[in-house]
Amino acid sequence: MLNKPEFVQEQVDITDYNTMGVAAKARFFSEANSIQQLSKIIAFSTGENIPLYFLGGGSNVLFIDDYDGLLVHINIKGIEVKDETDEEIVLKIGAGENWHNFVTNCVRKGWGGVENLSLIPGSVGAAPIQNIGAYGVELDQVFESLEALDVRTGETKIFNKQECNFGYRDSIFKNELKGKFVITSVMLRLQKSPKTNISYH
Repeated sequence: MLNKPEFVQEQVDITDYNTMGVAAKARFFSEANSIQQLSKIIAFSTGENIPLYFLGGGSNVLFIDDYDGLLVHINIKGIEVKDETDEEIVLKIGAGENWHNFVTNCVRKGWGGVENLSLIPGSVGAAPIQNIGAYGVELDQVFESLEALDVRTGETKIFNKQECNFGYRDSIFKNELKGKFVITSVMLRLQKSPKTNISYH
């Protein structure tokens, strides 16, 4: 008998959780709406020795078969102002926020720095992993830090920009720390008097 948290479901259709719309099922599935839920999900996976896969917007995943493990949709939401001056604003964004919707919101409020990165599919939590970029702008140009959960210990760790080891479409989370941490929030520093970057011809 599995000691399964009530928010972990069995044999769930995951067609709507991948942008390709591929029909598939997950043996176990859960929405992680908070760090607390995420910690319990990881503990369940570890205790029962069940493979774990974290899913953001589902735009970089192609299911060719049912997933015989625990599929976790990161759905941690919220946008919080952490610091603000006349010139800048620092935002803490939940990893489950839709990236394009976040950019649109920033443009609407006149906060600059991410406008060139509009229409990139996926979630905010996935953005640092790839160090997303477009039209002469990359995420690391506005990045402050991120918060992530250690899948092995369940402990929370803050990564600053240097620790993320950003490169072109690259970060430490695609290399040494691949599969070892799950991002729960991202901090970005934006400008209140944005200067449009049109350097990309």
